[in-house]
Amino acid sequence: MSYLIRVWQACDLEGITKHLLIVGDVSADCAACRELGVDWQNSRECPGCRTVFRFIATRRTDGARGTNVRRIKDKRPDLTFIDYDDYKDITGKQQARDFFK
Repeated sequence: MSYLIRVWQACDLEGITKHLLIVGDVSADCAACRELGVDWQNSRECPGCRTVFRFIATRRTDGARGTNVRRIKDKRPDLTFIDYDDYKDITGKQQARDFFK
């Protein structure tokens, strides 16, 4: 059996945002253009802006996080899973810095 383990790596935030699919309870949305209702299980690109998805994250932060990650990775092994809380923390800090410039 393979295991999922969290690994920290320096990444280009803009590059992630341009290619990120964010999974909700029922459907997903594109982080680049905020297109709602994207079929996360089958869509290879955003129906709105046509960006190709390379990353995926989930908003669900309940106690069964590992179960959700496994379920998503099993259905979309072609995408790199990123931690949504890390993503929101970093983008929030960047937006605050940009606001005070």
